[in-house]
Amino acid sequence: MLIVGDIAGIQDFIFDLPAEERGGQARILRARSFYVQILAEAVAFRIQRALGLARESLLFCAAGKFAIEARGAPDEVSEVIDGERAQLEEWLARETSGSLRISIAVHNGRIATETAARRYEAAMAELQRWKLRPWAPLAIDGDGRWRPEKLVLSPRRRDREYETFRRIGAALPVARHLYLMEDSDATLSSSGDLPSFGLPGFRASLSEERKSGTDFVLEADLSSEAQREGEPATRSVALTPQFSRPLARYIPTHPDGAPVWFEDLARMARGAPYLGILKMDADSLGVAIHDRLRSAADLRELARFSADLDDFFATELTRVLRGREWQATYTVYSGGDDLLLVGPWDRMLDLAAEIRSRFQRRFGASGLTLSGGLAIVRYRYPIRRGVSQAEDLLEQAKTIPAPRASSAKDQLAALGQLWKWEQHDLIVRAGKELARWVETGVARRGWLHRLLRLTLVRRGEIPAESRAEQLAATARLAYDVGRKYPAPNSHDAEARALRAWIDRILDQFDRYEATDDPDVLFLPAVIRYALLATRNEIPENDA
Repeated sequence: MLIVGDIAGIQDFIFDLPAEERGGQARILRARSFYVQILAEAVAFRIQRALGLARESLLFCAAGKFAIEARGAPDEVSEVIDGERAQLEEWLARETSGSLRISIAVHNGRIATETAARRYEAAMAELQRWKLRPWAPLAIDGDGRWRPEKLVLSPRRRDREYETFRRIGAALPVARHLYLMEDSDATLSSSGDLPSFGLPGFRASLSEERKSGTDFVLEADLSSEAQREGEPATRSVALTPQFSRPLARYIPTHPDGAPVWFEDLARMARGAPYLGILKMDADSLGVAIHDRLRSAADLRELARFSADLDDFFATELTRVLRGREWQATYTVYSGGDDLLLVGPWDRMLDLAAEIRSRFQRRFGASGLTLSGGLAIVRYRYPIRRGVSQAEDLLEQAKTIPAPRASSAKDQLAALGQLWKWEQHDLIVRAGKELARWVETGVARRGWLHRLLRLTLVRRGEIPAESRAEQLAATARLAYDVGRKYPAPNSHDAEARALRAWIDRILDQFDRYEATDDPDVLFLPAVIRYALLATRNEIPENDA
């Protein structure tokens, strides 16, 4: 028997932020993301306890999804799950005003010859059927009658909720332990010692010090990821059951433990003080899971695969971000098979390549690939909209082949273009070189603006008055090169290098669809990088 669950509405819940400046939004964002991780664990643990199952029966729990192998469960599993499903829906409807909802499905594998892959597929198909019936257990009473009045939700108590998450977000950078206690009356904004918060049937509490008590039913040790630079991790042997995976996520902090705000991160960028919002996830994960289960003896292979992925996204990447080179990175979430990071725009481009390289070393042999989308925005731009842009770019990377590529996926979408990872370093390096020529005075930013416009006109990406004007872009570039750019025989080595580069661009300007030269193929992205890298500080009232 296999039990699978999925919490929906996560993104809307996480990015429901107050309209306030500086650290408030970053702090609440961090806390909401953390809360969703705890919620999924708590729901899975609650179901395990209701069925009398050991913690080891949890196959995976990540990104709001979980799977439990109910071997040895009592015969009345379906009745127990029906009761749990109804109670969970009632709690989420009341405490989140329906912004979070849950679907739980049970597949009873009675066929002895049924393979692990077939069991998993059947359970996921049943889960999809439940997802098409949101709130049905809440609105249908025990006699099967439809009770629509149960779907009339109370208004969100946003002020109280924001204050709870604000305090949780302030406590997370220094928290070392998380405890769950039974509390059938717990509300999301639980009263009592803060920072604490409610879950369906539980109350959770964060602590800097280790506590002992018989009322703890689940515990997480956050010390290995929350520790400060140079401090040893102090893991203790817990008597209570442990969370199934690491929960803490890295965020940059000042020496006093206060988080670094988005504004400060943006000002660490080269040139324009912009943020990069990076969203990445594994390609064709469902196919990879099916391939693994097809030859597996049982569903424990799913647990091993999930643990490998979560170890990469939750543990290895946390260690990477703690390194000096990537410390200016804010982790919204990273676990399961995906991540969402925020940091200085230029460093996010470099970090994307680092993450993909590590992912390839870890999972490349099994055929898994990774795609990403990077949105570059002002630090005052609403984070929800920035994330939406990053999601759209990620979708492009997964569905649209890059120029000169035969298939999608294993790509990054950024700076207005798509490219395969093999070309990433070449594009970024060309952008940095072009920016350096501007910074040293060999080139002028005005030339880059003109070059970008002519490139987009020639490629039909911005409208031209006529076909003749589009074709004339090449002649206009040739005129600019002869009149403005350094002479080919200049005495300055850097000037000669710039001229050689622009001559190569001009030579293939009309053959951009057939060239394999990345500087030409991805010229718009290269120019945009250089323009951002050489842009001066934006006035406060324009930010």
